[in-house]
Amino acid sequence: MKVNQQIREKLNLPDISQVGIVVRNMDNAIEYYEKVLGLGPFVRPKISYAEKFYYGKPVDSLWIMGFCSLGLVELELIQPITGPTIYHDFLKEKGEGIHHLGFDLKNIDEKISLCKKMGIQVIQSGKGLTSRFAYLDTTKIGGVIFELIQRRGRRV
Repeated sequence: MKVNQQIREKLNLPDISQVGIVVRNMDNAIEYYEKVLGLGPFVRPKISYAEKFYYGKPVDSLWIMGFCSLGLVELELIQPITGPTIYHDFLKEKGEGIHHLGFDLKNIDEKISLCKKMGIQVIQSGKGLTSRFAYLDTTKIGGVIFELIQRRGRRV
């Protein structure tokens, strides 16, 4: 059994609900995705998080997001503004591209606890009025970050 499958089974993760892509310029990226690829329409909600952590340390970073529906999966574009963030790290190391796979769930604290027991580090997290997220250091395992998401519902 592959390591990724073992992690997914041990964490009891649902189906993927989001694909996140880091971009340098949100306007240019949305124009490309809408006009060239025919995706969209995109929504650009103003989402703020009262608490943000980067490798466990509180930060006052900022990023903007754009979302569109791909049927059962939500496409999220992320443009980092101020850091530090794992989005800045990604752009520096790899450039624009697929950053994470997201999983919507109802019990984020339980999953984070399981991750810690499995030795999987939370590399960035945040908490807002209606949502929480935690990015996991899963790149060594399968080349992509997993994001745990707890929210009222998808944005598109």
